[in-house]
Amino acid sequence: MIDPVRPRRLFAATLACSGAVFGVAIFFGNSRAQAGGTVSFTCSAPDKQFIATVSSNLTQLSYWSDALVSHDVEPEVVVKQARDEAAQVRATQPQDRTLHATRDLLGSMFVEYSKAVAVTARGDDGHGDMQNAWRLAHSVHDLLAGANAGLGAQGCDVTPLLGP
Repeated sequence: MIDPVRPRRLFAATLACSGAVFGVAIFFGNSRAQAGGTVSFTCSAPDKQFIATVSSNLTQLSYWSDALVSHDVEPEVVVKQARDEAAQVRATQPQDRTLHATRDLLGSMFVEYSKAVAVTARGDDGHGDMQNAWRLAHSVHDLLAGANAGLGAQGCDVTPLLGP
């Protein structure tokens, strides 16, 4: 018959093993997360296609938003357009990791905007969804502004995506 392990011994053994694993991880860990590392950018054909697609989609979103405000279009049309634009952005395959991260944020931004329009059209409060869309837009802007010089040096001009 096996004797039960006392909780104190089990706790001490678990703590000792955890400390050993942590120590080994620190000792043998690499330094990829150090501050001051260089960031590399690429500017491939898919990256340039991504920039062109996003530029076009942001122009379209501006058009549809203005049309919605002036009551020239029904909200359902704007919702569909925003979702289509999200799908178009998500279909791109940028190789640069900053542009790849931007792609994911932009896709979510278009979806949140479409939710805000749909909720508002139903007579409910779409403020939360619109705040999410704005927060995502600001994150996109910050990412692209930080990468503007590096991407520009590689031949990818993201200034049209930074807005006026």
